[in-house]
Amino acid sequence: MSLPTHILTVVTQDQIGIIEGIAGALDEAGVRLMELSQTVVRDYFTIILAISLPKGGDTQTLSTNIRQRIGSNVAVTLVRYEPTGQSPQKGERYILTATGIDHPGNVHTITGIIAEYGGNITDLSTRVVDNYLSMIAEIDVPAELLLDQLQSALQSAGAKIDLKLRLQHNRLFIATNEIAFRRVIHGTR
Repeated sequence: MSLPTHILTVVTQDQIGIIEGIAGALDEAGVRLMELSQTVVRDYFTIILAISLPKGGDTQTLSTNIRQRIGSNVAVTLVRYEPTGQSPQKGERYILTATGIDHPGNVHTITGIIAEYGGNITDLSTRVVDNYLSMIAEIDVPAELLLDQLQSALQSAGAKIDLKLRLQHNRLFIATNEIAFRRVIHGTR
């Protein structure tokens, strides 16, 4: 598997056609898109991409082309990809959900516990609406970790900060939260 050459981030006010504009600029420059993650936060679009520039590819020209396709108020950052060789050890994938009254420091408290127990957060999303926090995180938990200890620490912290915290194995989370559509055929169930 080939490695990316750069990490590209784009932040701008959300509008229709941003991803198409970025993809068009990448295609025009002969850039290979290897991975991406995108979201909208408070009406601001943000995306991070792992890309592979062709030999002799110009990052400045690519940045300019992205800006021209999207608009004037856009932040484009290209960082050379340098593998560390020290990626966090993969373990079992767990999903942590947190809901309850928002207080300053909630995210810091929860992520601090996860780090203390060696968990690596691979995806995190939080939203506060009317002082109510909703959070979901994907966490790689080391195989050698005693899961009961992490769950106990999270439950204890949740009780102190008025949050309901739930940690589930990824497979269980998917099985209990996936919406399944069943076709009903006349005369059969």
